[in-house]
Amino acid sequence: MTALNVAALKTVKDGIVHLIVTHCPKLESLVLSSCSQVTDMSLVEISTYLKALRCLDVSGCRQVTNAGVHALARSCHHLKCLDLSSTGISKRGVCLLANYCHISLECVKLSFCKNVTLDAVKRLCKNCRRLKILHLYGCTITSGLCKIKEAYKRVKIFHDNSAFTH
Repeated sequence: MTALNVAALKTVKDGIVHLIVTHCPKLESLVLSSCSQVTDMSLVEISTYLKALRCLDVSGCRQVTNAGVHALARSCHHLKCLDLSSTGISKRGVCLLANYCHISLECVKLSFCKNVTLDAVKRLCKNCRRLKILHLYGCTITSGLCKIKEAYKRVKIFHDNSAFTH
């Protein structure tokens, strides 16, 4: 099995994620979206057992924070698509991605992450040379996005109801 979607299953907890990652080591795509009991421990498990992971969606997992992103960013260097929307990450988590996942990231979704800053977004766009799509719906960093848009034309930035195309 290379892909698994267990979105919104209330029974999915860190222990279940441990079982998934240890029994499915060839997973390339994992969707844990809206699994409210998933925490940073799940990201630590993913980073330990799924180093070849390409796509991860933990959107809506509010207990996922910078600590989990740190583990993920340091170990999963093949990540192309990452959805961290509506999680507890902040500027620090985005900067960790920019520093450690800069080789592979193509699509990052940070919608409704309240503590993401313009500086962190700029660093992500600057460091991640393969980045093509960035979702920032519901973020409060609208002023200054035009400058980032001009500086990094390869990145399509989606913010609220408009898309900054390049």
